[in-house]
Amino acid sequence: MKLKSQPEDFVVVEENTVSWDEKGAFAVYRVVKTGLNTLDVIDAMVEALQTTRSRVNYSGLKDRHAHTEQIVTVLHGPRKDVGGDNWHAEFQGRARHPVKPSTMIGNRFTITLRAVRPDEIPVVRTVIERVRATGLPNYFDDQRFGSARHGQGFFARSAIRGEWEEALRLTIGCPARKDSARDKRARSLIRDHWGKWKQLIEMLPRTHERAIVQHLAEHPGDWHGACNRVDRHLMGLMLVAYQSWLWNEVAAEFLREKVKDIEELGYSRGTFVYPLSLTPEEEAVVRDRDFPVPCHRTEWKNADERARFERLLAREGLKIENFKVDLEKHTFRAFRRPLLVRPAGLSIGAFEDDPLNPGLQFFRLNFSLPKGSFATVLIKAIQRRKVVDGEESAESDEDAE
Repeated sequence: MKLKSQPEDFVVVEENTVSWDEKGAFAVYRVVKTGLNTLDVIDAMVEALQTTRSRVNYSGLKDRHAHTEQIVTVLHGPRKDVGGDNWHAEFQGRARHPVKPSTMIGNRFTITLRAVRPDEIPVVRTVIERVRATGLPNYFDDQRFGSARHGQGFFARSAIRGEWEEALRLTIGCPARKDSARDKRARSLIRDHWGKWKQLIEMLPRTHERAIVQHLAEHPGDWHGACNRVDRHLMGLMLVAYQSWLWNEVAAEFLREKVKDIEELGYSRGTFVYPLSLTPEEEAVVRDRDFPVPCHRTEWKNADERARFERLLAREGLKIENFKVDLEKHTFRAFRRPLLVRPAGLSIGAFEDDPLNPGLQFFRLNFSLPKGSFATVLIKAIQRRKVVDGEESAESDEDAE
């Protein structure tokens, strides 16, 4: 069973609230892209609209290997449509306020799975019925973890420990398989010439990595200062990545402890535990449960949830208080996340002959998820991929929720 044989097999439509007002200062654009990453499209929009990056707002990053639609606002943007290869931005009107993560409601998905064998069809139907009955564990999936999913460490864990050189190396000196060609080249150069900062300045294009290298050329050994020059958006992603992994670990442990009938499937950073069925007693325990992500500002509901994170952090050689890191541009956010989520409108289409894989079939899934939830957690359950016993299939190419 294959996911994303072509970008059109993974369709994501963002649901966002907009404060419509024809006298508003913000132009609202519906941005449609295929096979491109959100940040590259934003850069192209800035150039096409002759504006600045600081005037552009969006609610979240959308998958590169997909066909996606989302809302972007531009302060004092013009009333015109713009576009380029595999993307276009259609002017929709004006708004009083910009869109941002808090204005996003969720995403609607239409996902096509191909190369389905006849013996897999009953499994697919069973999983769909199961998720309707039990809900879906609300894990953060592989794409949340950036380069850490490729066997590299977490920036945040090194930063918490005060290991600033290692934190910086993980950020700008560790190319990963799914990096863009530009990022892979820059990070490979930095990895191969680590410490030769003046030489690297001449080798690197004008990117944010080059600015960090420039700082090290002028201030050798100032690893902490260099980390404080990491792009603010990237910094936020790297900090929450570690918190997300810790949340996954606690959520999986809780389900393993409280639910008897489970299935365990591996992902890049550990194991997902899925409930296969729930007794009335088990459902009462897990149905409305949530957990926080850990940080020094977390407000704990009870001693049990704090103790769960303290045990996990002890294995990491850390304490909750250590999360108060010395960074100028960002800090750890405190938020809670439901243990289970129920995909709205979950439906499955007919199984049909697959023109891309003769002799096999394809089908489509339709559903919606609230913001921050990952459609690929459902797909992993359907594909039963990366099974813990070692039966592991190739990694898919999701890059964002």
